[in-house]
Amino acid sequence: MKVIRNLLKKFILLIVKKKYYYISALILRLFIRERLANGKNKIVFSRSNNRVTILALDADRYRGDLEILASVSEYRVLNIRQKWQVLFLNQIYGGIYNISLDCRYNSISGDKSYKDIVLAKEFTNQVLGRLFSIMSVNCVTTVNYRYVEDLDWTLGAVELGIPYIMLYRECLVHKGNRFYDDLINRHSKYKFHGSHIIVHNQTCKSMFVESNYCKEENISVIGALRMDKYLKEINNINIINNKIKKRKRFVLFYFPYDMSLFGKNGNPPRNYKYKYAFSIWEGRKKLFKDIHTAIVELAIENPEIDFVIKPKDIMMKVKSWGFYNQVLYEKGFNINNVSNYSVEPYANVHNLILGSDVICALQSSTVIESAISGKPVILPVFTKYRKTDNFNDFTWKNYLDIFNVANDKGHLKKLIMHLMENQYVGDDILNKRKKVFKSFFNDTRGESLYKYVKTINNVIGNRL
Repeated sequence: MKVIRNLLKKFILLIVKKKYYYISALILRLFIRERLANGKNKIVFSRSNNRVTILALDADRYRGDLEILASVSEYRVLNIRQKWQVLFLNQIYGGIYNISLDCRYNSISGDKSYKDIVLAKEFTNQVLGRLFSIMSVNCVTTVNYRYVEDLDWTLGAVELGIPYIMLYRECLVHKGNRFYDDLINRHSKYKFHGSHIIVHNQTCKSMFVESNYCKEENISVIGALRMDKYLKEINNINIINNKIKKRKRFVLFYFPYDMSLFGKNGNPPRNYKYKYAFSIWEGRKKLFKDIHTAIVELAIENPEIDFVIKPKDIMMKVKSWGFYNQVLYEKGFNINNVSNYSVEPYANVHNLILGSDVICALQSSTVIESAISGKPVILPVFTKYRKTDNFNDFTWKNYLDIFNVANDKGHLKKLIMHLMENQYVGDDILNKRKKVFKSFFNDTRGESLYKYVKTINNVIGNRL
């Protein structure tokens, strides 16, 4: 296997050195798929037939948006994974694409990396010119500007006259906290080189404008594609009331104990306003352990209730997941020996919410997504954590009154069991939740898709 990999690397290096642009384009075409409305990919593309062809870069980061766009009859949605985008760039940059975003943006003649950057730009533009022609691409999209692997492709697209649209996905920010200011600082280092940015809410737009990353007229506040279907479901009372569940269910939207919400390593920059962020809260592992042991104990004590842990799959590949397994091991709890406790990284988030009785989450949009369903939502921000400076960074700090707040492990257990039997959420609370949801997602009716279509079509203009 190692021999084959080495031969393939030599073959790719040969292509780069000989500047076989058309061959490179044909090879990249093999790794591009067409996304269908059912979420599946297919290798053989359908005919464009005067439809708008969207090429989505870094296909794994859209979380459902691509299949929603693919449901539009006038769109053909193609996608490529990030690792294939750098197939040839790896060889240009010395065997691995390890250049930083700052270096890629700011390198000047005389810098060590400058020669490679110029070569990469020339090679990419030549290849993309042929590739886009083969596939009749009308625009390219990304979810963020901070992934350097996308940069050569988006710069190349723009130089070739292909519109580049950023479908920005980060939405859990509000003015006056660390994350907002940090993003302003990050945005200010760069300039948008594309055609348009679509964001979920007005706060995100403000960040881009205030930082001078982009002009105001190049940003549209539209909401989130993935919310349309969900909002229509929860707005249909009959759908929820008619859902048949034989068993009660609790779901925890998993979070790692070492997230920056609890502090991070390193030293703060000079004159940094939020120095506390570089002091790690010593109680974070105990908080994490108390939450998970409480859930395990309830699962053992209540075999008639299902307990679901929902992590993102990437969370199961890092250090914190090892600690989660350690917590279960020390408790003598084996997932394989119980039928009412499960870990479901690939479960549909909205189906989980609608099919559950009580939800628990922390620094995630799933908090407010769950809240507008009318279900009880527990925030496990124990008393000791709420007394720390790190709590200033908690997104839902100013909205605690619309949730159920657990004070400690014992209280968490009592809350879960109490709410299992007392799920009523009053209209006054539900209305407050909807207002908060709208401030982050700009919509409570599920009408963002037609706005996306209108905006994308306006950006592409007469390129069809």
